[in-house]
Amino acid sequence: MPRRHGSLQYYPRKRAATQKALFRSYPELSVDKPTLVAFPGYKVGMVHVLLKEDRPGKLNLGQQITLASTVIETPPIEIVGFRAYKEGYYGLKPLTTALRIEKKDPISRTLTIGEGVDNFNEALSKLEGAKVSEIRILSYTRPDLAGIHKKKPEFMEIPVKGGEMEERIEFAKSLVGSQLKVDSVFKVGQLVDVTAVTKGHGWQGVVRRFGIELLRHKAGKGRWRVGSLGSRHPPYVTWRVPRAGQTGYHKRTEYNKRILMMGDLTKGDLDLSPKGGFKNYGILRSQYILLSGSVPGPAKRFVFIRHPIRPSYAELPAPEIYYVSSIGWLGR
Repeated sequence: MPRRHGSLQYYPRKRAATQKALFRSYPELSVDKPTLVAFPGYKVGMVHVLLKEDRPGKLNLGQQITLASTVIETPPIEIVGFRAYKEGYYGLKPLTTALRIEKKDPISRTLTIGEGVDNFNEALSKLEGAKVSEIRILSYTRPDLAGIHKKKPEFMEIPVKGGEMEERIEFAKSLVGSQLKVDSVFKVGQLVDVTAVTKGHGWQGVVRRFGIELLRHKAGKGRWRVGSLGSRHPPYVTWRVPRAGQTGYHKRTEYNKRILMMGDLTKGDLDLSPKGGFKNYGILRSQYILLSGSVPGPAKRFVFIRHPIRPSYAELPAPEIYYVSSIGWLGR
């Protein structure tokens, strides 16, 4: 009997509900000052990087290695408010929401705000004497500052971690009405987790979808199908049997990607754009980060990045990079 193919861990294999993939849990950060625990971006493309291996325990420690890496453009986010949560019987419950949005803000393409929203003082009065369990900022992306031809921003909540709760509240209040860049959330060398919606492939058969073995050439009704739908009892087809269906466009999370490089083109930092731009994306226009390994989704796909929830290394320094395939040798 052929070996089982296709993980049963990812069920149901259906289309993602939204292209804006977010996390459902976030780690607690052991830092003294409050900070955001995640940041959004857009996938640009892939390059390969020649760098010095500095991860403890690796066989190639101290030698030059080549890593396939992904460029993610991370334009600044706009902070328009925050939301306080209290602990309820079934989890977190919203306590109050403070918003300050003007009519001309780009978020009007996503939210219906009319002439604008400003309930800041009213929301702050509800926090007096309340027992707050979590603070999350309300922010939206600025795709118009990136290299993609997109105007409609994504609206999201990002938790604030680190420090005491009073410090988190003051930190969230101080951010409202300002822009925040990725270098205030992450640093070069650290590990991060990434979630996104994978590239869609539509309706596919069982061989493409689960990688099962082709039947012999004299099989009765075709080779590109499952050999058996199961036993006589139970008298139905169980969910464990490979079946044709939706392939791709699923929300997936990948853990412990290392930040190899960060840059800000508005400050004249190193531009990773090749001549003619990245395929299906274009050129970089704002801030970017370079992650080790691959990231789900095609170019221009929304990507959400957070601090690692189960890091494989405690602390890693900034790597020593010699060469990036899109621009050539560094420091020569």
